[in-house]
Amino acid sequence: MSKTIVINLGNGDLYTGFPSVTTQLWSASHHAPEQFLGSLPAAPNLLELYRHWRTNYQALCTRQPMRSALLEEDDQLEIELGAITNVSLLDFDELCKQLRDNINTWLKSVEFLEIERQLRSQLNRNEEIRVILETNDDSLRRLPWHCWDFFRDYPQAELGLSRTEYQRRDATQSLCNRNKVRILAILGNSQGIDLQREATFLKELENIAEVVQLNQPSRQEFNKQLWDSLGWDILFFAGHSQSKGDTGIIYINDNPTNNSLTIGELEEALTAAIDRGLKLAIFNSCDGLGLANALGKLHIPQVIIMREPVPNCVAQQFFQNFLEAFAIKRQTLYLAVQQARRQLQGLEDDFPCASWLPVIFQNPSVEPPTWLQLGGIPPCPYRGLFAFREEDAHLFFGREEFTADLVKAVKRKRFVAVVGASGSGKSSLVFAGLTPQLRQDPNVQWQIISFRPGKNPFEALATALVSLRQCCPSFSLENILELPEDSTTTRLLELDLAIALQQNHQLLHTILEKVVQQKFGTRLLLIADQFEELYTLCPEPQRQPFLDLLLNAYSFTPAFTIVLTLRADFYSYALSYRPFSDALQGAVQNLGPMNMKELRRVIEEPAKKNADRTRSRINQSINRRDRPTARTFTFT
Repeated sequence: MSKTIVINLGNGDLYTGFPSVTTQLWSASHHAPEQFLGSLPAAPNLLELYRHWRTNYQALCTRQPMRSALLEEDDQLEIELGAITNVSLLDFDELCKQLRDNINTWLKSVEFLEIERQLRSQLNRNEEIRVILETNDDSLRRLPWHCWDFFRDYPQAELGLSRTEYQRRDATQSLCNRNKVRILAILGNSQGIDLQREATFLKELENIAEVVQLNQPSRQEFNKQLWDSLGWDILFFAGHSQSKGDTGIIYINDNPTNNSLTIGELEEALTAAIDRGLKLAIFNSCDGLGLANALGKLHIPQVIIMREPVPNCVAQQFFQNFLEAFAIKRQTLYLAVQQARRQLQGLEDDFPCASWLPVIFQNPSVEPPTWLQLGGIPPCPYRGLFAFREEDAHLFFGREEFTADLVKAVKRKRFVAVVGASGSGKSSLVFAGLTPQLRQDPNVQWQIISFRPGKNPFEALATALVSLRQCCPSFSLENILELPEDSTTTRLLELDLAIALQQNHQLLHTILEKVVQQKFGTRLLLIADQFEELYTLCPEPQRQPFLDLLLNAYSFTPAFTIVLTLRADFYSYALSYRPFSDALQGAVQNLGPMNMKELRRVIEEPAKKNADRTRSRINQSINRRDRPTARTFTFT
């Protein structure tokens, strides 16, 4: 299940501050958002730091083949490239650290802290989170927002930028019977750079995409293809580009004249393409914020750009990473961009700040598409051999009766063990059956964390416990462990906690009791999935101490329940330790094979769900012209 955070900074700038910051939290399970209000103080030092960083970055860029025809600065920033002739990588690393630290100091200001606290209380570390920043201020868009500690604590969160005014343009194109994504690929001016790798990557998609490639086209050729009556799903551009004020320029060929275009010069054709279903534009070229801003005025759903000049090698690697994640692995758009962007960090010995460059420009009124949705193929409603996750709950059928019994048991007891044969669906039952039911409990607020023992159960449990800080921001593990506040990264905190848990069998009880005391009305659920790993992967000296840790928490912590899943062939192992065997008395829920009625529901119900969604999409397409569109207007 994904959530979307939309942060509107309102009026203001970094010199005067932002007196009215509005943050909305949208969830797929609710039609209306939650809204939080706050402000942000002035931070002129951030703008000065960014200017200094950009000057140094571009001085380093001059040593690499770039995808910008000119490293030309906008008038607002007033950066003179000639001012720096010798840049030390060590000095640049220190500058990056200063910029990162100052962004976090600014976002930890008292005026904004309440917004973050409210957000963290509603978010889960394991869910996809889209963070969209609404602003028309170019200097704010250029800041490396991904350095915010929030993104470190939520590993599936990724940033998107947006204009403050947007609307949804419903495609007028009728649904086409096609099973391939349509891509219009423009390989523009290649002076000093190599675009052949992008062409190769696109060719490798020929089984799942229809790619029309134009090499150094004229304006007429480009314009004609945009008007194609079948429409396009993706527009891809590789070559040289740059921002110019609030628009951008792409260099489409290396002719002496008529070699470049602005978005305005393609406005009619681009508008027609968007009306016919264009969902995503990718500009694998330099300094694309102006391009994204101009396309945003046309209300395109999504644009992926590089916010600064980008080295040729970095652009190629990003596109390859993105295609693999989005088209091959079928990840969501935001997770695919996040993974492709983060993988660029491996290039940063030679290309500093490579992972800072890619960013999504989002129309918040439109849901980001998956690759399958772009191609017109409904996603398969069956999980195959994979376990169902919480976000798959709407497709989880056949275990309704057992789920109801398990929910009752968890509400009554403090220890429940789901025991069944390998492949019987224990994990699916807990995550797609039990967990969604508990989250909908109107009487109790359940805080649910989970782990798998793996090779080091103490470390796995510590990682799960650190995630409790997200639902309870005032809860401080540093205080419990007697560590200085904000003196360590999340990973170091997890390692310190793992060591402490191994040394003190009362510590888990202490931590959980603190959480319960700070959030009145909360009940904690700890899910230990695939508990047989304690006997198959974990070193034997760790087993009994880890069981003692769990048993102490189970025995003495109020409003706390442990649910574990265990393969039946390892049940005798669990019984071999007497205190754990005693705890299992009356706690076991045996999960047997499905009967014919249940198997029929497993097969038929997801297909019905999928058919209903397809019918709904067709009906929406038929009625689209009769529906008003949702718009956001800015008044001055």
